[in-house]
Amino acid sequence: MKHRVLSTILTGCLALASAYALAQAPAQTNMIVPYPAGGGSDFIARTLAPSLSKSLGQNIIVENVGGAGGAIGSQRILQHPNDGHTLLLGSPNEVMLAPAVNKAITYKAEDFRLIGPATETSLVLVGRPSLKAADIKELLQQAQGPNATPITYGSVGIGSLYHVVGEVLTTDAKANLTHVPYRGMAPLVTDLMGGVIDIAFLPLAGNVLGLIKDGKIKTFGIAQARRNHLVPDIPTLGEIDPQLKNFIYPTWAGILVRSNTPDAEVVRLQAALAKALTDPKVKQSIEATGSEVAKPMNLEQANAFYKEQTELFRKIVNDHKIQVN
Repeated sequence: MKHRVLSTILTGCLALASAYALAQAPAQTNMIVPYPAGGGSDFIARTLAPSLSKSLGQNIIVENVGGAGGAIGSQRILQHPNDGHTLLLGSPNEVMLAPAVNKAITYKAEDFRLIGPATETSLVLVGRPSLKAADIKELLQQAQGPNATPITYGSVGIGSLYHVVGEVLTTDAKANLTHVPYRGMAPLVTDLMGGVIDIAFLPLAGNVLGLIKDGKIKTFGIAQARRNHLVPDIPTLGEIDPQLKNFIYPTWAGILVRSNTPDAEVVRLQAALAKALTDPKVKQSIEATGSEVAKPMNLEQANAFYKEQTELFRKIVNDHKIQVN
Protein backbone atom coordinates (compact mmCIF):
# COMPACT_ATOMS: atom_id res chain seq x y z
CA MET A 1 0.00 0.00 0.00
CA LYS A 2 2.81 2.35 0.99
CA HIS A 3 4.65 1.62 -2.30
CA ARG A 4 1.48 2.26 -4.26
CA VAL A 5 1.01 5.64 -2.58
CA LEU A 6 4.64 6.60 -3.20
CA SER A 7 4.34 5.54 -6.84
CA THR A 8 1.20 7.62 -7.26
CA ILE A 9 2.89 10.64 -5.69
CA LEU A 10 5.99 10.20 -7.86
CA THR A 11 3.89 9.88 -11.02
CA GLY A 12 2.00 13.02 -10.08
CA CYS A 13 5.24 14.93 -9.45
CA LEU A 14 6.66 13.87 -12.80
CA ALA A 15 3.47 14.94 -14.57
CA LEU A 16 3.59 18.31 -12.85
CA ALA A 17 7.27 18.75 -13.74
CA SER A 18 6.56 17.89 -17.36
CA ALA A 19 3.63 20.30 -17.49
CA TYR A 20 5.79 23.00 -15.90
CA ALA A 21 8.57 22.45 -18.45
CA LEU A 22 6.09 22.70 -21.31
CA ALA A 23 4.62 25.86 -19.82
CA GLN A 24 8.09 27.40 -19.57
CA ALA A 25 9.11 26.50 -23.15
CA PRO A 26 8.77 29.35 -25.65
CA ALA A 27 5.59 29.10 -27.71
CA GLN A 28 7.45 30.19 -30.84
CA THR A 29 10.87 30.74 -32.36
CA ASN A 30 11.87 34.21 -33.55
CA MET A 31 14.16 34.67 -36.53
CA ILE A 32 15.73 38.11 -36.55
CA VAL A 33 16.60 39.65 -39.91
CA PRO A 34 18.99 42.55 -39.26
CA TYR A 35 17.64 44.60 -42.19
CA PRO A 36 14.29 46.11 -43.21
CA ALA A 37 11.64 43.97 -44.89
CA GLY A 38 11.90 43.39 -48.62
CA GLY A 39 15.65 42.79 -48.96
CA GLY A 40 17.62 39.65 -49.79
CA SER A 41 18.06 38.53 -46.18
CA ASP A 42 14.36 39.01 -45.51
CA PHE A 43 13.50 36.89 -48.56
CA ILE A 44 15.73 34.04 -47.38
CA ALA A 45 14.25 34.11 -43.87
CA ARG A 46 10.66 34.08 -45.12
CA THR A 47 11.47 31.31 -47.61
CA LEU A 48 12.93 29.10 -44.87
CA ALA A 49 10.39 29.89 -42.15
CA PRO A 50 7.47 27.63 -43.23
CA SER A 51 9.68 24.55 -43.63
CA LEU A 52 11.57 25.22 -40.38
CA SER A 53 8.26 25.74 -38.59
CA LYS A 54 7.01 22.37 -39.78
CA SER A 55 10.19 20.55 -38.69
CA LEU A 56 10.44 22.27 -35.30
CA GLY A 57 6.74 22.05 -34.53
CA GLN A 58 6.65 25.76 -33.68
CA ASN A 59 5.67 29.00 -35.33
CA ILE A 60 8.64 30.88 -36.79
CA ILE A 61 8.14 34.63 -36.48
CA VAL A 62 10.38 36.68 -38.78
CA GLU A 63 11.34 39.95 -37.10
CA ASN A 64 13.02 42.76 -39.06
CA VAL A 65 15.41 44.78 -36.90
CA GLY A 66 17.38 47.09 -39.19
CA GLY A 67 20.01 49.70 -38.43
CA ALA A 68 23.77 50.24 -38.23
CA GLY A 69 24.47 47.97 -41.20
CA GLY A 70 22.91 44.94 -39.49
CA ALA A 71 24.62 45.44 -36.12
CA ILE A 72 21.47 46.36 -34.17
CA GLY A 73 19.61 43.21 -35.19
CA SER A 74 22.67 41.07 -34.55
CA GLN A 75 23.06 42.52 -31.08
CA ARG A 76 19.39 41.79 -30.37
CA ILE A 77 19.77 38.01 -30.27
CA LEU A 78 22.49 38.32 -27.64
CA GLN A 79 19.87 39.84 -25.31
CA HIS A 80 17.72 36.68 -25.48
CA PRO A 81 18.18 33.35 -23.66
CA ASN A 82 20.56 30.79 -25.19
CA ASP A 83 17.74 28.28 -25.68
CA GLY A 84 17.76 28.13 -29.49
CA HIS A 85 14.45 29.98 -29.80
CA THR A 86 15.95 33.25 -31.07
CA LEU A 87 17.77 32.92 -34.38
CA LEU A 88 19.70 35.35 -36.56
CA LEU A 89 19.60 35.23 -40.35
CA GLY A 90 23.11 36.59 -40.76
CA SER A 91 26.19 36.70 -42.97
CA PRO A 92 29.88 37.62 -42.64
CA ASN A 93 28.90 41.30 -43.03
CA GLU A 94 27.13 41.54 -39.69
CA VAL A 95 28.82 39.03 -37.40
CA MET A 96 32.43 39.13 -38.61
CA LEU A 97 33.18 42.30 -40.55
CA ALA A 98 31.08 44.84 -38.64
CA PRO A 99 32.76 44.25 -35.25
CA ALA A 100 36.19 43.95 -36.89
CA VAL A 101 36.02 47.39 -38.54
CA ASN A 102 33.90 49.33 -36.06
CA LYS A 103 35.15 49.71 -32.49
CA ALA A 104 31.76 51.11 -31.43
CA ILE A 105 30.22 47.65 -31.89
CA THR A 106 30.51 45.81 -28.60
CA TYR A 107 29.94 42.23 -29.76
CA LYS A 108 32.48 40.05 -31.55
CA ALA A 109 32.26 37.14 -33.97
CA GLU A 110 32.85 34.65 -31.16
CA ASP A 111 29.59 35.71 -29.50
CA PHE A 112 27.70 33.81 -32.21
CA ARG A 113 27.50 30.20 -33.27
CA LEU A 114 26.67 29.04 -36.76
CA ILE A 115 23.86 26.52 -37.24
CA GLY A 116 24.75 26.40 -40.92
CA PRO A 117 24.71 28.40 -44.15
CA ALA A 118 21.39 28.44 -45.98
CA THR A 119 22.49 30.05 -49.24
CA GLU A 120 25.71 30.59 -51.15
CA THR A 121 25.95 33.51 -53.55
CA SER A 122 28.61 34.37 -56.09
CA LEU A 123 30.18 37.81 -55.95
CA VAL A 124 30.35 39.28 -59.43
CA LEU A 125 32.55 42.16 -60.55
CA VAL A 126 30.43 44.50 -62.64
CA GLY A 127 31.05 47.82 -64.34
CA ARG A 128 29.26 50.76 -65.88
CA PRO A 129 28.01 49.96 -69.40
CA SER A 130 30.29 52.55 -71.04
CA LEU A 131 33.54 51.01 -69.77
CA LYS A 132 35.71 50.19 -72.78
CA ALA A 133 37.76 47.41 -71.16
CA ALA A 134 36.87 44.09 -72.78
CA ASP A 135 37.69 41.96 -69.74
CA ILE A 136 39.16 42.04 -66.23
CA LYS A 137 42.72 41.74 -67.53
CA GLU A 138 42.37 44.82 -69.70
CA LEU A 139 40.54 46.70 -66.96
CA LEU A 140 43.32 46.13 -64.43
CA GLN A 141 46.02 47.00 -66.96
CA GLN A 142 44.40 50.42 -67.31
CA ALA A 143 44.68 50.90 -63.53
CA GLN A 144 48.28 49.70 -63.17
CA GLY A 145 51.49 51.71 -63.30
CA PRO A 146 52.51 55.11 -61.90
CA ASN A 147 50.51 57.12 -64.46
CA ALA A 148 47.39 54.97 -64.43
CA THR A 149 43.97 56.58 -64.35
CA PRO A 150 42.22 55.74 -61.07
CA ILE A 151 39.25 53.41 -61.33
CA THR A 152 36.49 53.97 -58.81
CA TYR A 153 34.73 51.07 -57.14
CA GLY A 154 31.61 51.35 -55.04
CA SER A 155 30.41 49.44 -52.00
CA VAL A 156 27.51 49.58 -49.55
CA GLY A 157 29.78 51.01 -46.86
CA ILE A 158 33.20 50.93 -45.24
CA GLY A 159 33.97 47.45 -43.95
CA SER A 160 31.24 45.76 -45.99
CA LEU A 161 32.12 42.57 -47.83
CA TYR A 162 32.05 44.44 -51.15
CA HIS A 163 34.54 47.00 -49.80
CA VAL A 164 36.83 44.37 -48.30
CA VAL A 165 36.96 42.31 -51.49
CA GLY A 166 37.70 45.48 -53.47
CA GLU A 167 40.65 46.21 -51.18
CA VAL A 168 42.00 42.71 -51.76
CA LEU A 169 41.73 43.19 -55.54
CA THR A 170 43.53 46.53 -55.27
CA THR A 171 46.43 44.87 -53.44
CA ASP A 172 46.58 41.62 -55.41
CA ALA A 173 46.51 43.37 -58.79
CA LYS A 174 48.64 46.34 -57.68
CA ALA A 175 45.99 48.53 -59.25
CA ASN A 176 44.96 52.14 -58.67
CA LEU A 177 41.40 51.59 -57.40
CA THR A 178 39.58 54.23 -55.37
CA HIS A 179 36.81 53.24 -52.94
CA VAL A 180 33.48 55.11 -52.99
CA PRO A 181 31.16 54.06 -50.12
CA TYR A 182 27.37 54.30 -50.39
CA ARG A 183 24.58 54.02 -47.83
CA GLY A 184 22.89 51.11 -49.54
CA MET A 185 22.61 48.93 -52.62
CA ALA A 186 20.02 51.02 -54.48
CA PRO A 187 22.06 54.27 -54.78
CA LEU A 188 25.20 52.27 -55.57
CA VAL A 189 23.57 50.43 -58.47
CA THR A 190 21.92 53.64 -59.72
CA ASP A 191 25.27 55.44 -59.88
CA LEU A 192 26.94 52.43 -61.49
CA MET A 193 24.37 52.33 -64.29
CA GLY A 194 24.63 56.12 -64.63
CA GLY A 195 28.42 56.05 -65.03
CA VAL A 196 29.17 57.94 -61.78
CA ILE A 197 31.41 55.09 -60.59
CA ASP A 198 33.29 52.52 -62.65
CA ILE A 199 32.98 49.11 -61.02
CA ALA A 200 31.62 47.26 -57.99
CA PHE A 201 31.47 43.80 -56.48
CA LEU A 202 27.83 42.81 -56.08
CA PRO A 203 25.97 39.61 -55.15
CA LEU A 204 24.97 37.68 -58.26
CA ALA A 205 21.34 37.48 -57.16
CA GLY A 206 18.04 39.32 -57.22
CA ASN A 207 17.84 42.48 -59.30
CA VAL A 208 21.59 42.37 -60.05
CA LEU A 209 21.04 39.23 -62.09
CA GLY A 210 18.25 40.96 -64.00
CA LEU A 211 20.38 44.05 -64.71
CA ILE A 212 23.14 41.86 -66.11
CA LYS A 213 20.74 39.96 -68.37
CA ASP A 214 19.26 43.26 -69.59
CA GLY A 215 22.72 44.64 -70.40
CA LYS A 216 22.36 47.56 -67.97
CA ILE A 217 25.63 46.71 -66.25
CA LYS A 218 28.73 45.03 -67.64
CA THR A 219 30.18 41.82 -66.17
CA PHE A 220 33.87 41.02 -65.70
CA GLY A 221 33.64 37.72 -63.83
CA ILE A 222 32.78 36.03 -60.56
CA ALA A 223 35.05 35.74 -57.54
CA GLN A 224 35.06 31.99 -57.05
CA ALA A 225 36.85 28.84 -58.16
CA ARG A 226 34.21 27.56 -60.58
CA ARG A 227 31.47 29.01 -62.69
CA ASN A 228 28.02 29.38 -61.20
CA HIS A 229 25.90 26.67 -62.80
CA LEU A 230 22.87 28.95 -62.61
CA VAL A 231 24.65 31.54 -64.81
CA PRO A 232 27.24 29.41 -66.66
CA ASP A 233 28.09 32.02 -69.31
CA ILE A 234 29.82 34.31 -66.75
CA PRO A 235 33.49 33.25 -66.34
CA THR A 236 35.45 33.30 -63.11
CA LEU A 237 37.96 36.13 -62.74
CA GLY A 238 40.77 33.56 -62.59
CA GLU A 239 39.80 32.12 -65.96
CA ILE A 240 40.46 35.47 -67.64
CA ASP A 241 43.38 36.67 -65.52
CA PRO A 242 45.69 33.97 -64.07
CA GLN A 243 46.91 36.34 -61.33
CA LEU A 244 43.39 36.11 -59.87
CA LYS A 245 43.16 32.30 -59.80
CA ASN A 246 43.04 32.38 -55.98
CA PHE A 247 40.63 35.31 -55.84
CA ILE A 248 37.78 33.27 -54.33
CA TYR A 249 35.17 35.11 -52.26
CA PRO A 250 31.68 33.63 -52.55
CA THR A 251 29.41 34.82 -49.77
CA TRP A 252 26.81 33.06 -47.67
CA ALA A 253 23.79 33.74 -45.49
CA GLY A 254 22.84 31.37 -42.71
CA ILE A 255 21.29 30.84 -39.33
CA LEU A 256 23.18 31.74 -36.16
CA VAL A 257 22.50 31.58 -32.45
CA ARG A 258 24.30 32.73 -29.33
CA SER A 259 27.68 31.04 -28.91
CA ASN A 260 26.73 29.41 -25.60
CA THR A 261 23.66 27.67 -27.01
CA PRO A 262 23.82 23.99 -25.92
CA ASP A 263 24.93 21.39 -28.46
CA ALA A 264 21.60 19.59 -28.20
CA GLU A 265 19.74 22.71 -29.35
CA VAL A 266 22.21 23.31 -32.16
CA VAL A 267 21.80 19.72 -33.40
CA ARG A 268 18.01 20.11 -33.28
CA LEU A 269 18.19 23.27 -35.37
CA GLN A 270 20.72 21.78 -37.80
CA ALA A 271 18.36 18.87 -38.47
CA ALA A 272 15.49 21.28 -39.17
CA LEU A 273 17.67 23.43 -41.45
CA ALA A 274 18.93 20.36 -43.35
CA LYS A 275 15.34 19.30 -43.96
CA ALA A 276 14.38 22.79 -45.13
CA LEU A 277 17.27 22.94 -47.58
CA THR A 278 16.07 19.74 -49.28
CA ASP A 279 12.53 21.07 -49.64
CA PRO A 280 11.91 21.46 -53.41
CA LYS A 281 9.94 24.68 -52.89
CA VAL A 282 12.75 26.22 -50.85
CA LYS A 283 15.38 25.16 -53.39
CA GLN A 284 13.35 26.47 -56.32
CA SER A 285 12.68 29.83 -54.64
CA ILE A 286 16.32 30.38 -53.66
CA GLU A 287 17.74 29.36 -57.04
CA ALA A 288 15.27 31.66 -58.82
CA THR A 289 17.12 34.59 -57.21
CA GLY A 290 20.52 33.44 -58.49
CA SER A 291 21.78 32.05 -55.17
CA GLU A 292 22.47 28.38 -54.51
CA VAL A 293 21.20 26.25 -51.64
CA ALA A 294 24.03 25.50 -49.20
CA LYS A 295 24.99 22.00 -48.13
CA PRO A 296 23.89 21.09 -44.58
CA MET A 297 26.61 20.98 -41.91
CA ASN A 298 27.00 19.04 -38.67
CA LEU A 299 28.38 20.44 -35.41
CA GLU A 300 32.05 20.01 -36.27
CA GLN A 301 31.71 21.28 -39.84
CA ALA A 302 29.74 24.38 -38.83
CA ASN A 303 32.19 25.25 -36.04
CA ALA A 304 35.22 24.80 -38.31
CA PHE A 305 33.68 26.77 -41.18
CA TYR A 306 32.70 29.66 -38.92
CA LYS A 307 36.17 29.82 -37.36
CA GLU A 308 37.84 29.72 -40.78
CA GLN A 309 35.65 32.52 -42.14
CA THR A 310 36.21 34.67 -39.05
CA GLU A 311 39.99 34.32 -39.31
CA LEU A 312 39.92 35.05 -43.06
CA PHE A 313 38.00 38.32 -42.81
CA ARG A 314 39.74 39.46 -39.64
CA LYS A 315 43.11 39.03 -41.36
CA ILE A 316 41.97 41.02 -44.41
CA VAL A 317 40.70 43.84 -42.18
CA ASN A 318 43.95 43.91 -40.19
CA ASP A 319 46.25 43.61 -43.22
CA HIS A 320 44.48 46.45 -45.04
CA LYS A 321 43.89 48.54 -41.90
CA ILE A 322 40.18 48.94 -42.65
CA GLN A 323 38.38 50.90 -39.92
CA VAL A 324 35.24 52.98 -39.63
CA ASN A 325 36.32 56.38 -38.37
